[in-house]
Amino acid sequence: MPPRLKFLTVEDFRSIRGPVGVSLDAPVVLIHGPNGTGKTSLLAAIELALTGAVPSLARFDNTYLTHLPHKRAREGTARIQLQAEGLGDDTPADLIADGITITGRALLDTERARFYTERCYLAQATLGRLLEIYEHQDNRRSDSPLTRFVKEMLGLEAIDAVIEGLHAAGDVRRFREVAPSYWSARADAPQLEQSVAAAVKQTQELRDRIEVAGAKLRELADPAVTVDHHISSDALRVALLQAAEESERRLGVLASIRRDLAAASNQVQEALAADASGERVSAEQASVVTREALSAWRSGPGMELATIIAKVQQTFPDVSASSSDPVTSHGAAAVAVKAARERSQALADTDDADAKTIAELQVSVRQGQGRIDQIDRELAGVEGANRELAEALTAIASHIEDEHCPVCGRDFGEVSEAPLAAHVSEEVARLVTAAGRVEALVRDRSATASILAETERRLGDIQSRRIPAERRDRLKLELARLAEWTTSLDAIAKTAIMGSRLIREASQSAQALSLIDSRQTSISGLRAELASHASALSRSPAPDDMPLHLIAEDLTSEIAKQSTQEAELKSSREQAIETLDFLAELRASLATAEADYAALAKQQQTSALRRCEAERRIAVARDLVTRAQAVRSEEVRRVFNVELNAVWRELFIRLAPEEDFVPAFALPEVSGRPVEAVLETLYRAGGKGGNPRAMLSAGNLNTAALTLFLALHLSVPPTLPWLVIDDPVQNMDDVHIAQFAALLRTLKQHDRQVIVAVHNRQLFDYLALELSPAINGDRLVTIELGRDADGMTTAPWNLTAFEPDRAIAA
Repeated sequence: MPPRLKFLTVEDFRSIRGPVGVSLDAPVVLIHGPNGTGKTSLLAAIELALTGAVPSLARFDNTYLTHLPHKRAREGTARIQLQAEGLGDDTPADLIADGITITGRALLDTERARFYTERCYLAQATLGRLLEIYEHQDNRRSDSPLTRFVKEMLGLEAIDAVIEGLHAAGDVRRFREVAPSYWSARADAPQLEQSVAAAVKQTQELRDRIEVAGAKLRELADPAVTVDHHISSDALRVALLQAAEESERRLGVLASIRRDLAAASNQVQEALAADASGERVSAEQASVVTREALSAWRSGPGMELATIIAKVQQTFPDVSASSSDPVTSHGAAAVAVKAARERSQALADTDDADAKTIAELQVSVRQGQGRIDQIDRELAGVEGANRELAEALTAIASHIEDEHCPVCGRDFGEVSEAPLAAHVSEEVARLVTAAGRVEALVRDRSATASILAETERRLGDIQSRRIPAERRDRLKLELARLAEWTTSLDAIAKTAIMGSRLIREASQSAQALSLIDSRQTSISGLRAELASHASALSRSPAPDDMPLHLIAEDLTSEIAKQSTQEAELKSSREQAIETLDFLAELRASLATAEADYAALAKQQQTSALRRCEAERRIAVARDLVTRAQAVRSEEVRRVFNVELNAVWRELFIRLAPEEDFVPAFALPEVSGRPVEAVLETLYRAGGKGGNPRAMLSAGNLNTAALTLFLALHLSVPPTLPWLVIDDPVQNMDDVHIAQFAALLRTLKQHDRQVIVAVHNRQLFDYLALELSPAINGDRLVTIELGRDADGMTTAPWNLTAFEPDRAIAA
């Protein structure tokens, strides 16, 4: 199973505020959102979870770690979790960035992380500079990233290392200085040869003596006991004793069989066989035909039905998998899947309606709270609102006759030129107006507060019954799985009907044959008993047409013969034990002699190898250098012309059919020198152009960079079959975009998991339509980033599974 990204959880990472969880479990994942909502941050989070860093940001800012947590993160840290499968260890990645360091476990090791950075992930900021980045060379290493990729793909680094490492093969004196044992091997050769010859002679003499003793022992033993010079005396003695005991046991078995045969002979005289051969042949033929048809169904369509029902049973244990009635099993599975799908869809629809109602109620709550705050501010601004004081002043006004106050007696003309009666009337009017305004505001506030309390209660009720976010994600995946099961069950309905019919026919044929067999039980059982006795005597079964009394007589004669042989073997085995002591002494001497010979032979072999190995290695090394240089030159020309340039040219022409200059890798011309990959352009009518950055327009330069990235990805085995691209359609026209969509469909068919982020809404809708599932099991995940009223990031995602077009099917 190829590696696949499954689920991503991001919290307070770069421009993403708050927790966000999205599914990536589909061949194609499309991400859309306005500028600043977190598309690039979401892809950078995937890169961080896979590699443990964000190289796409490190290229432009060495202090990028400081800016990974969101500025308004609750704990000042960002957290990334990523689930994947097919990487050997399915433990999810869990990393935390605090602005200083990154802690946690990434999913990829160093080599696969570099593969992902260079050949799987194309960031938006990298697209415009991709050609420059690939050709860039630093002061510490002369190879550019493009050159490193070419050498890695061709294996040139290993070949260059071989050529450099075998430089010493050019002068034989360099080997003699590092191999002084070469000369001592020549001097020791004659003496070693004499010692080896003497050891060989002694070993052969001992072997001859052991062979004579072993032959004598084999004459006394029997074929049941293996006798050779490799078996110790103790082991052989135990084997001979066991063989003697086996002979005694065998004699008892033969006596028991003799008694059983005598009883069987009496039964033969009384057994009667009914001749039903013609009826039995017909029944057997019918049984064979029905069994073969049922077996073919079970290994073909029946296996597919059983597989689907087994998957359904994992979720619905109540669904029975009856092997005798596939129609019942299929119907139960279809009913269970349909009911579960309807329940899940109803639950999802209800939750979506609650989400919309919650949003509306939250707006109403904010409006009610704002209205209450405005009334409180107006109440705080009203001064002197006192209706009782106004009534008291009205009563006093009837007692005012001049400018003297009837309460205190002071002359009002001393403080104002206006008449006292007029002043009291104005004050009464002001107090009455203020009191009326206060009463209206209080009534308005009370009504608003009541409505707000009811709205908040309703909001709490709806929020409490909403499905948790994790359950909503599982519900979407469950609906997709149930839709796929419904399609599969509909397709195999006729298969279930056929299986039930074949099972009934096979059962009826078996019952008919069993009825015939029951008529011949007595004679068949007796023949089977005699066949069992024949097997115990190592005799072949008698023919079916041979009379039973002849079979019994033949077996009785064989028992007498075998009893005589077993008695002779027992006597011979007892005599063989006496010869073992002498044979054990000879074997001990042979073991010592063989050890001495092995040591001398090994020393002689080592001496001979030392004498000739130096010259052989020099010759091999020189030949290897010549071959390595030839292979390097040939492989460079083949891969540049046939593979890399062909793939890049095909992709570029497909996206930019009107461009006259086609980018390509420059072919090294000097043989024997290290390969240094560079870029150039080829004129379609013939001839060469300059560097792509000097010959192509901005749009086609982006197309060249994008197709180069895809060519490098497709030119090597899919170690990581992922393509993650951030807004790849910059400066592309409609023709380029249409061709790009067709290219994505092709990549999806080649087991690539593609994740694309786009900014334009119309382009997002177009790609979602073009890349929608076309076969059963295919999926599409769409993610739309945004922000809520509080500035928190929202990332609702939708999983689209394949469903057949019912109108066309009808």
